[in-house]
Formats: sequence, C-alpha cells, structure tokens
Amino acid sequence: MGSGRSPTDPCNTVRCCRPQTQNRQVNRQVHNSTHIQYQCPHMVEPDLASLSQRYASRFTAIELVVGGVNRTYRVRDAENVFYLRLYRSIGRSVPEIDLEIRLLMLFPDDAGVEVARPVATADGRFLVTLERDAEPRHACLFEAIQGREMANSPADMRLFGTALATLHSAMPLSLDADMRSLDPTVICHHAIKALGSIGGSQPLIRTIERECLPAFQNPGVSRLPAGLCHGDAWPGNVRVRDGKVGFFDFDDFDYGPLIIDLGTAAWHRGQEGGQARDEVISALVSGYETARSLSAGEKAALPPFIKLAEIRSLLFLAQYCALTEEMWSDVFNRAHNLLSVSHNP
Repeated sequence: MGSGRSPTDPCNTVRCCRPQTQNRQVNRQVHNSTHIQYQCPHMVEPDLASLSQRYASRFTAIELVVGGVNRTYRVRDAENVFYLRLYRSIGRSVPEIDLEIRLLMLFPDDAGVEVARPVATADGRFLVTLERDAEPRHACLFEAIQGREMANSPADMRLFGTALATLHSAMPLSLDADMRSLDPTVICHHAIKALGSIGGSQPLIRTIERECLPAFQNPGVSRLPAGLCHGDAWPGNVRVRDGKVGFFDFDDFDYGPLIIDLGTAAWHRGQEGGQARDEVISALVSGYETARSLSAGEKAALPPFIKLAEIRSLLFLAQYCALTEEMWSDVFNRAHNLLSVSHNP
C-alpha cells in the first residue's frame, strides 16, 4: 500500500514472478497476506548459520511465512520466535525503513497495546543487508507478537477498535523527520496514473474520478485529526494474548488522517456485505470510541476512507504485481462494485 512503488527492472522485482492466487479477491491487501504468493527461480533463502552469526544467537529453524513483495520468515531459537522481514528491493528507501525502526523503538512500554520491536545484531545494528542471489535486500529481525488471531466477529472487532484507538493515542507526535504523507487525493491520483497503463481500466478510473476524488477534495478532509498511522491496520496484523492486543507490520506507517486506519480495518473486515458487514463495522467503530471519540467529520469521512483502502490496494497491484488479463478483469469488476456503493457504518 501506498508509497512510491514503481518497478523498474523486471528481473529484480516481483513482476518476474508468477502470482499464485488462492481466490478471486486478489486485490485484498495482497502484499502482506497469503492471497498471492510469488514463486521465482532466482530466489535464495536466508542462510541460518549466517543469521545466527549476525545476531550472536543459535537459530534452529527458518521458514517462509509470507512470500509476497516483502518476504517474511519465521526464525526460531531454542526458546523464542522471531520474524525476519526482507524489504522489497524498490519503493522503500533506507531512511523510510529507519523511520519505521525508530518509531517502534520509541513506542512506550506502558501504552496498553504492544508492538513488535526490532532486534539488534551483535554489533548493535537493526537494519542489515542480505544477499539474495547477488541481489542485496535490506532486512530487519522483529520480536514475535504471540497470541491468538482475531476472529471476524463483533466482539473481536470491538476489541480491535479499542486497541487501534489506544495505538493512535500512544504514537509519538512526531519523529522529527521528513515523512511520506497519506494524502487521500494524492493516493487517488497515483492510482489513476498507475492503472492507466493496464488494459480495461478506463471504466474503473472514471469511477474513482466520479465516486471518490470529490469526497477527498472537500476542504473538511484536510481538517480531520491527523497523526502517525499504522498504515495497514487490520486484524491480520495483530495478535491477542490475555486480552492485550499487539500490532506488527508497520511497513506502511505514515502521517495522515487517523481515520485512514479505521477505514482500512473496515475494508478488510467488511467484505461480506449486508448485515454481517454492518455489524462488524459498527462494532469496530464503537470499540474505537471507547478509547478515543471520533469527531463528526471523521464519522462522515469513514465511508470514503473505506473506499480509499480499495484504491490503495489497486495502486499496489498496479505497481508491483503481474496479473493476468482475466485476473485484472475480476479485480476491476469487484473494485467498481465496491467503489460505486454507499457504506453506512
């Protein structure tokens, strides 16, 4: 999702790999879920002995758990579990990754929610470079957030909403650095440009221009409460243990309207439609408001920000993923249907 992803060398990006789809909803946060897995003959997995030496540890096992644009591995030693992320080779600069690491290190211990913190190497570095068949990839090892996965139930969505508001309240006010902005108008224009090179996209582009852009060009959007956002806040990126929620995968964190995180979560968990969708979104919002009250403007903005999550997903697919014509057709049809309807949380 969201930020400067423009593959240049097809031999060094995911575009050289054939996506393996597990269902037709291929544009549902594919970059950090298992809806699309990428297989490429050029990929060489991280070496366990080398990792052990870097971190002065005795790792006993490593396994791929997410084979997307960012590759994520579960790493084990005799007592603990960690997650190693190999960042995408383009579209994510070292300063941006450093800011993610800085955010996680600054996050308070007593916030009421947990975050997956980075783990330093033996010489005190958090960001390392790994060679993957002559292609250097930046990587970071993170502590594991232990616990159960969240269910798509009103009770768990209420818990998630409360945790998300708690996360927002605990975020640092600033990292004193230049950051990408989660500006919805800019995101829409980037999506329109990226989709323009794909055959059959024009009807969907017109839908974005007609149904979405006007809502974000409203001056009230610029006055919405803003701050540091997770960027990809949904129950798949949390775990729950003893009633406490822990967040991970801050790869898309940025500064923007806080409602963008709530819209993303509602988009992910509101796929069913009808009454089930309404119940889940209502529980999400009511849970959020137990920890932070939403302004009238935020409540009014939630429906277009749910649509924005779809547009961000389309942008990611257009910039990173080599889909077949048939898959694009399915993506466009589903996106058109979602962007053309009204959401009433």
